[in-house]
Amino acid sequence: MKKILAFSIVLLAFTAGAFAQNTDTEQTTATATIVGPLTLTKVSDMNFGIIAVSAAPGTVQLGTDNSRTPVGGVTLVPPAAGVAASFTAAGEANETIAITLPADGTVTLTGAGPAMAVNGFVHSAGAAPALDGTGAAAFTVGATLSVAANQASGVYTSANFPVTISYN
Repeated sequence: MKKILAFSIVLLAFTAGAFAQNTDTEQTTATATIVGPLTLTKVSDMNFGIIAVSAAPGTVQLGTDNSRTPVGGVTLVPPAAGVAASFTAAGEANETIAITLPADGTVTLTGAGPAMAVNGFVHSAGAAPALDGTGAAAFTVGATLSVAANQASGVYTSANFPVTISYN
């Protein structure tokens, strides 16, 4: 009987050790990084310059470098060059930003004749825009203007349109 009792105690000791650890706790910490406010300032408005029309429709592509490229029935009239919209941004140093431009079909120039669509917005900040070591950035915005055949003479203007920046 003593042998069975001793064997039972030994067996119980081994099985108790197998079930001893069924939970565990580990400590951790939480952190947060707060970035300063992000601001965008318009420096100049977009201006496609002076354009002569013909009996054929055309487009004027305004580059982010202020260049203008005519296609189809439009002619660029000197001396007025184009002006890409320009902006400065300020925020947290070395942070990447996203630049959101108007979607196609949302901006038009209105004036004496039919409205002219502005599409294909592009910016000069590259594929991965970022604020520099002082928290600053500058970029320009170009687009393509669609001009109707025999577009009526006059000054055409758009409503204000949004250019938005945000932290990535």
